[in-house]
Amino acid sequence: MAVTLQDDELIAKLQARDESALEALMVQYQARVFGLALRLTGNRQDAEEVLQDVFLAVFQKIGGFRGDSKLSSWIYRITTNAALMKLRKRPKVKEIPLAEELGPAMTDEGMIAEPVVDWSRLPNDELDRKELGQRIEQAMNLLPADYRSVVVLRDVEGLSEQEACEILSLSEAALKSRLHRGRLFLRKQLADYAVSQTGVNPGPQHV
Repeated sequence: MAVTLQDDELIAKLQARDESALEALMVQYQARVFGLALRLTGNRQDAEEVLQDVFLAVFQKIGGFRGDSKLSSWIYRITTNAALMKLRKRPKVKEIPLAEELGPAMTDEGMIAEPVVDWSRLPNDELDRKELGQRIEQAMNLLPADYRSVVVLRDVEGLSEQEACEILSLSEAALKSRLHRGRLFLRKQLADYAVSQTGVNPGPQHV
């Protein structure tokens, strides 16, 4: 059974090519890396391939790791890049016009011109959780890769703004813009489902 190691000890052992450290690395990070890869790619086979690529890359590149960031952030960056590479190699589908479609239509007065339900606030007893989960997954898979990665890191993985910026090599302003648009897009995609569950059809509202 592998022993859990602190990051500094794990890094030192990996850089010394200690085989036990590779096992410890996989035990400590396998579930997180696979989960992130699966959320980004939406495909189990791709996620498994990303998992293998990530641990190979970590083992190969650990000698150059200088501790400028947390080990977990460094591994998340490798995972995100590997997953996005998978997405970009897929056959092109109809591109979403980002300026128009990542969020509801707006009026000149800054009002939402389409009914949008905040599905996250629906009462628990009115939700079929399995169906909602499937709807969320489908909506996530429609997000362009660069937007999906921001939403996954911030809203699913719960990383801080600073960590997400570091992992994605984005400025704070770019991260916030993508996150805002990504959230609006998901809300819009899920609006019809929310209305069907509650019967609520809200009118225009401020954002």
